[in-house]
Amino acid sequence: MRRLSIYTRTLLNISASILLIFLALALIYGTIYSFSSWQQRQEELKRNASELAVLTENRMDAAHITFTSSDITGHIFFAARSTTAFVWVVNAEGEIIHDTGIPTQTIALLERSGPAGTGDPILPQEARNATHTIYCEAGHRTGFAALLPEASNWLVASAPIGRHGNLYTGEIVLLKRHQTETFSAFLLQNNVPLSFTLAFILSLVLIIWLSRNITRPISQLAKTANAVYAGDLTARVHLSRRGRKTKKAGQDDPADPEAGPGQDDLTRLVRTFNMLIAQFEEREQQHSEFLGNVSHDLRTPVTSIGGFIEGMRDGTIPPARFDYYLEIIKAETKRLEGLLNTLFDQADQGDQTALQQEIFDLNGLIRQVRQSFEPMLADKQIVLEINFDHRYDDSVRAVGDTGQLTRVLNNIVANAVRFAPRHGLILIRTQVGECAVSVSVEDNGPGIPPEDLGRIFDRFYKADKSRHEGGSGLGLYIARALVQRHGQEIEAGTSAELGGARITFTVARP
Repeated sequence: MRRLSIYTRTLLNISASILLIFLALALIYGTIYSFSSWQQRQEELKRNASELAVLTENRMDAAHITFTSSDITGHIFFAARSTTAFVWVVNAEGEIIHDTGIPTQTIALLERSGPAGTGDPILPQEARNATHTIYCEAGHRTGFAALLPEASNWLVASAPIGRHGNLYTGEIVLLKRHQTETFSAFLLQNNVPLSFTLAFILSLVLIIWLSRNITRPISQLAKTANAVYAGDLTARVHLSRRGRKTKKAGQDDPADPEAGPGQDDLTRLVRTFNMLIAQFEEREQQHSEFLGNVSHDLRTPVTSIGGFIEGMRDGTIPPARFDYYLEIIKAETKRLEGLLNTLFDQADQGDQTALQQEIFDLNGLIRQVRQSFEPMLADKQIVLEINFDHRYDDSVRAVGDTGQLTRVLNNIVANAVRFAPRHGLILIRTQVGECAVSVSVEDNGPGIPPEDLGRIFDRFYKADKSRHEGGSGLGLYIARALVQRHGQEIEAGTSAELGGARITFTVARP
């Protein structure tokens, strides 16, 4: 069974609470209003009945049988309109000598005076005001219960016309149906429950809007947390209604929980959550990048060691040269050990440990790198020439982290070997300047297309997709990162002499 969302639960709970409150208020105020309205209508009918009784008595003969003045009808008509009631004038003989209306069902039940039954309707004895009092009651509680259709829906008011002891002298009867008959009357009679119903609907709309604004970020937090748990570190909590994502940390600091003077606690929580995800994503990218860099650097010494050992086994390397190549294998093994130590030492730090800078012989480092590539060069029958600055043929002093700079030169040379053709040529040359030494690695391969020169150092980028030689696209990216950490420069271009790619970087002098 699917669980209700926090938004739905909040909406249902608040709506139910508001509904119960409104129902209680509607019941209380409705009861008060209905009772007050009932009392008011009763008093109004009693007052009109009493006033008409006085006016009628002054305009009837002594026996209270008929009118002596016709102007009474105007008063009766006015009272009927003002009270919306039927007004009957009943004389001393019980005849309804004047009326403003009689319900159809009622008139059928009334007898008429006269020998042929063609006179005035006669009010039955049980319906007459025998107590000679002024009253107003519901129809079913009076003698009109049998005369009126749905008598409980009628108000009956009566006032005697004069008083002569226990002698019945006629009466004024007002009959008012209090059941709603028109829309305006319905609105008037039910204004309290209708008002509360409208107020509840408006409150519900407001509650939906408010609860949605409150619970939307919480729902988004839960949804984003599930996405992050599933491995999607690009997920962020949406704050805007149009679905735009919040910016990442570092872009005007929107993820800063203190950013913005008008932020509430919930918004700050969402922004803090986004900031944590962004930091976690950045950390994961750093770990991934570091592992990719180290794994790339491990390939060259492993390939060199394997090539030397294979050459010694199959006779390509004569026994007389074993000691020489064993020394190279030892150096590559030591470098491989250093890379593995770096992997473990930096696993929790990224690839950003401090540089171990020292003064070293740059020419000797280049010769050492060349030796490590002999198996790869022999496999493709590539010639690798070194052209040192003629002023510094033996050695040139430089400053830097020899381990990191070895990685730089290894990656650049490995890139040249990979893309140089079989029986190709690679040239390493140096140019010694006043503050730095420029090292160039050139090959006679297809070169770098001009449109790719700006992106050749990007991570995982491979120029010229038609060149299918293996490669991860990390070599030059790592080289650039390490050169820049030394505060030096690296650039790519086309070799004017060989026609292929040319990668040039600088190394500081002491």
